[in-house]
Amino acid sequence: MSTQLRVFKADAALKWFKAGWLIFKTQPLTFIFMHLFIGIVGLLSLFLPLLQVVAALATPFLTAGFYQAVLTKQQGGKIMLADILKPITTKGNRLGLLRLALYQMGAGILMALLANGLFADAIAVMAQPDLDPNIAFSQMLESISMASVVLFLLALSVYLTAFAYAVPLVYFNKEQRIFSALKNSFMVFYYNILPLSVYAIICGLFIVLSMFLSFLPLLVLMPICYISFFVSYQAIFMPVVPPSDDSNITPLSSESSGRFDA
Repeated sequence: MSTQLRVFKADAALKWFKAGWLIFKTQPLTFIFMHLFIGIVGLLSLFLPLLQVVAALATPFLTAGFYQAVLTKQQGGKIMLADILKPITTKGNRLGLLRLALYQMGAGILMALLANGLFADAIAVMAQPDLDPNIAFSQMLESISMASVVLFLLALSVYLTAFAYAVPLVYFNKEQRIFSALKNSFMVFYYNILPLSVYAIICGLFIVLSMFLSFLPLLVLMPICYISFFVSYQAIFMPVVPPSDDSNITPLSSESSGRFDA
């Protein structure tokens, strides 16, 4: 059975972002530290190449843990930083997340090979020692063709859209077929291009504005973007928040949980 998705108008992006803010402010510090933890794992892989594979395998689990924390808040529960590791240790579609991580690693390698092939001349220019930076930059621009840029941007768009919703589809929708999850994630952008474009513009504008404040607002902005993106997934694929198994948890109100009908 194919996964059903809902289609929204452009103004849904504003509701998703508002929902992200409403959820974030219920436990802001926890969400900030969760996002920092994901970022630190990624940065360690840049400085310690031996950790690149570990970081690539861990990222889908950490992302699923962040999304699970959002769901817990919608259900009225409390969260802590350690909750981001729950998908690694608790039952769930762990095998699916591991397979997704391997697929993403493979796709990343293909993207790197494509970039090396398309921009080999530009890379060779930048690799020349003792070359004046201005001359190097000029030669690099001359060596890059518009066709190569368009082809790479097209491939990058497919890569990003295919994996954008893949983690929640695999973890929450229990999608066992990775290619099916990638296809469904890609189709979201085909059918919901307007709200997702508005959403990207909103996030982009806030990121640009944060430049004037030494990017410090990103500590707040990025967790909100993560949360609101998960809300968009819920609206498109999971319009009803599933009830909690914990009888002591009281779900948040529709306003504070960020749920809405669009």
